[in-house]
Amino acid sequence: MKKYLNASYALYLSLYWMSACFVYGYTRLFLDRLGFSARQVGLVLALDCAAAMVLQPLLARWMEKSGRFTLRHVLLLLCLICLLAGGLLFLPQSRAVFVCLFMVMSIMTMTIQPFTNAVGFERINRGEKLNYAATRGVASLAFALISKAYAALAKVDLDWLLALYLLCTAGILIGSLLLVQGTGEAPKPRARADHGAMLKAYPAFFGMLLGTVLMFFQHGYLDGYLYDVILSVGGDTRELGTALLIGAGVETPMMLLFAFVAKRFGVNRSLRFSAAAMALKTWFILIFRSVWGVYLMRFCHFFSYALLMPSLVYYANERMADSDKVTGQALITGAVSLAGMFSYLTGGLMVSAWGAMRGLLLVTLVGMAGGALFIFFALRDQKQKI
Repeated sequence: MKKYLNASYALYLSLYWMSACFVYGYTRLFLDRLGFSARQVGLVLALDCAAAMVLQPLLARWMEKSGRFTLRHVLLLLCLICLLAGGLLFLPQSRAVFVCLFMVMSIMTMTIQPFTNAVGFERINRGEKLNYAATRGVASLAFALISKAYAALAKVDLDWLLALYLLCTAGILIGSLLLVQGTGEAPKPRARADHGAMLKAYPAFFGMLLGTVLMFFQHGYLDGYLYDVILSVGGDTRELGTALLIGAGVETPMMLLFAFVAKRFGVNRSLRFSAAAMALKTWFILIFRSVWGVYLMRFCHFFSYALLMPSLVYYANERMADSDKVTGQALITGAVSLAGMFSYLTGGLMVSAWGAMRGLLLVTLVGMAGGALFIFFALRDQKQKI
């Protein structure tokens, strides 16, 4: 397995992001076709993010403190719950039961994310030659390609769309059995007992997390309501698939180049630049008010999301003590989940009351404030050399 570590881990991450593409990119469309309003979809997504935000650090902390509850156990448990809840959606049931099962499935998929990252960094920290950024780039390419498949299946039958999601999730389960070791991957017990101690140890990191929440409030709105934005500028399902394809497609070359970019400019500078791009990218839609504005915004993923996410992951791995690394990854994903919770919840209200474009203007202003805050703390961190 070590000989083909990069290839096997790239496949593993690809399966996760192909699964996550359904949850992040097509929940709005999926539930809309079943008669759910934008407000109801927003509530479902907000609750999903809130639950994932709580579960991620709790599971990470439990794993770090336990001598027997390992990374493999976490991943297998989450995947099995996903498959069970998703499989039950094919059976006839009441609307309330359907929503509950869909939420359980989505929550587990969101919760898995930091643990798939931890699989790779556990190998890196053991000295194995794994290029995380390159493998994540391959996963983005997989996300891009699968988005068109989901869009095509959505036109045919929603059951086929759900079946593809479950197939990808089953692949994560098999990958967890093969790639993740059964013992020895859990970090040693932490010296610090709680997040309060971590706040004192890494103050700039927590300030950057606050900025991340505000930036991803904007990003989450576009994730959850991109379909509504595209409809408001004259597009439809086909344009949604193309937009998702563009955004994920341009992530791949940046992530393949990330090792060079980080070495040439430094992780901290990459964080600041990508935060600025992240905060400003939605102005393309607001200015052009066309499908091409949406496409240009998605092209900006090359400088924004595709650079920001690996920079954050590497930042936590480089800055934090070994006993804090998994929790650091979970806190990053938790910050994104918190932003998603608020953006999905308020986004549904904004789309219903004001329309997608007015809502986009508001979240853009929030994202710009978050970008400024993030850059401030990144500069402070660089000076303090934590």
